[in-house]
Order: sequence, then C-alpha cells, then structure tokens
Amino acid sequence: MLGITGTQVSLHIIQFPSGRFGYVGSIPTDICEQVPADRAAILGQRAFSDPETNDPMMWKAPSFETMEAAIAHAKGRGHSPIWKDEAQ
Repeated sequence: MLGITGTQVSLHIIQFPSGRFGYVGSIPTDICEQVPADRAAILGQRAFSDPETNDPMMWKAPSFETMEAAIAHAKGRGHSPIWKDEAQ
C-alpha cells in the first residue's frame, strides 16, 4: 500500500471471514488512513516517516459493515472498485 497514488489500479472488494468488507490488491493510499506504524510494519519495511514529526507511520485500509459502504468509499475518492469480477 505504500506510495500508490494517482493511478488506476484493480481495486477489489472482498468479504473477510469476520463478515466485514474491505479492499485487496494494490490499494491506493488516498483510500487509506495514515496511522502510527506497528512493529510488524516497521520490521516488514512498510513504515515511513511522518514528514512533520519523523514518527514511523503506515497506511491502513478501512473495513466496512456492508459492501455498499466499501463501494461508496472507493467511488467517493474517484476509484471504480470490483466486486465478484464486476466493476461497480
């Protein structure tokens, strides 16, 4: 998820085992939230430094209660998500 912006990607929506919906694949950063990096992100080299505080940060993709909410979130940011091999 690190650094993907301003490009068209195949953004797929899936239903996780928990029942919530989310994105998989090359997830654009404008869909994600910037949060403090956890140990796994730091050790896995997925963390980056916040330019203002120099704290380790990472991108976290949201999950949603409904598939419709996941579609709306992506479309609201200019992306066309795919659900079950069909563009939404």
